[in-house]
Amino acid sequence: MKIWIAIGLLILAVSIAGCTGAPDTVRVWEEENGTTVSVNQGGRVIVTLPYDTLDRYEWRTELSTGLVVTDEQTAPGTQEWTVEPLGPGTYTFRALWVRTGAPDAAAEKTFTVTIRTV
Repeated sequence: MKIWIAIGLLILAVSIAGCTGAPDTVRVWEEENGTTVSVNQGGRVIVTLPYDTLDRYEWRTELSTGLVVTDEQTAPGTQEWTVEPLGPGTYTFRALWVRTGAPDAAAEKTFTVTIRTV
């Protein structure tokens, strides 16, 4: 009987150790500018920002090392990036709202989100 209790406790401990409480997918909108989000290792963050092709402005992204864009889509009114951290750590996704053809330094607004992988 004691062996079954020990096995049960071992299974429970291994199960709890794998639970971080962070989600596998996090969605981030313009309202989350300047915030930090947590995602499980192997997870992804979907960043959605307003975008109008008629404005003659564009979003330019800057990613910290270890963060990659795995998908980018533009739909009426929005531009969306799916980013994935390559390992545990803290990363930064930054987007600059810049007139087409202007240098990054001329950005009229910026969006930044810190991504923590656990």
